Amino acid sequence: MGDYLVNRIKKIVLFPALFYLGVYIPLIFIVYLPYWYKLNCNWHPRCEEIGYEKTVNGINDLTSFFLHKGDLTTFLTKKEKLHLAEVRDLFDKMFVMFFVSLILLILTFERRRVAKYALINIGIILSFLVILPFFATFWRDIFHPILFHNELWKNNRFDLSYYLMPRQFFKYTIVLLIASSCILNFLIWFAFRRRNV
Repeated sequence: MGDYLVNRIKKIVLFPALFYLGVYIPLIFIVYLPYWYKLNCNWHPRCEEIGYEKTVNGINDLTSFFLHKGDLTTFLTKKEKLHLAEVRDLFDKMFVMFFVSLILLILTFERRRVAKYALINIGIILSFLVILPFFATFWRDIFHPILFHNELWKNNRFDLSYYLMPRQFFKYTIVLLIASSCILNFLIWFAFRRRNV
């Protein structure tokens, strides 16, 4: 009975831990490094409105701020700074959850289950593509009201975020996150799948 209970708990814990890590690890590279922000500036015209120097300075300030290495010196409005502080707090909590999930994964690791759950993760992650045709509604009426209990997230032309991260940026970010998470889970499946010896 004891072994059965432990085995059940391991099954229950392993799946969400692997799922979280499979989504969060790609998010690290998107959020904390400047490359994705800069690449997106080639795909929407708003960065051109403020010029190259302001764009690069803003992106560098943003990534440094998220890493707790700097302040938002190029971001001028109090509203925007308050919102980005909320976002950083959210990212900090997600970072703690990364370590919790990693420890749980190590404690409950079982090769066959990891391979099976990685395939299930791919299916779940791909299902998030259904939000893309309704992205504006999702972003405005579901995502932000769930995470934030204020309207500080609403950008205007006085906010640097308006130029660096228009809604299109977040839509592309979700596509990248879905694709990279699926690739990571596929690699996990490939590494731990059952092999005929």
